[in-house]
Amino acid sequence: MKLRLILPLGLAILVGITPAFAVVSMSWTYIDYINKLVDPATGRGFVKHAYNIGTYEVTNDQYVEFLNAKGDSNSYGICNSKMASYGIAQTGSSGNYTYNVTSGLGNRPVVFVSWYDAARFTNWLGNGHEMQRFFGPFCLRVVSFK
Repeated sequence: MKLRLILPLGLAILVGITPAFAVVSMSWTYIDYINKLVDPATGRGFVKHAYNIGTYEVTNDQYVEFLNAKGDSNSYGICNSKMASYGIAQTGSSGNYTYNVTSGLGNRPVVFVSWYDAARFTNWLGNGHEMQRFFGPFCLRVVSFK
């Protein structure tokens, strides 16, 4: 069964969990507002499907699992150098990077994660192919404003 999942802190997770690719311990909250108006004043806030949302933000420990699985060369920049000041240390050289969490900072929310990093994390959770340009049901397009 495919679950639609969303995680806060910009880590939108809309995937079907497949433990063969990513085994990350996470808590989920079931949301079932199908075709129900959440805000009667505006008519906004309804969804067309039920989904699970991450109960808590993604932690350094959880993100390091992803980095160690997919960030050996960090070619997509999934590890931001600024993360070092907030609990995630990168060691080694490109093609051989490893990642560790600073003692006592494992349960802190991961920071300096871009939307694209979040999409890659999401895809890794669901299908192990975080580097593809498939971000669940999203279709990315460039919009220019004049």
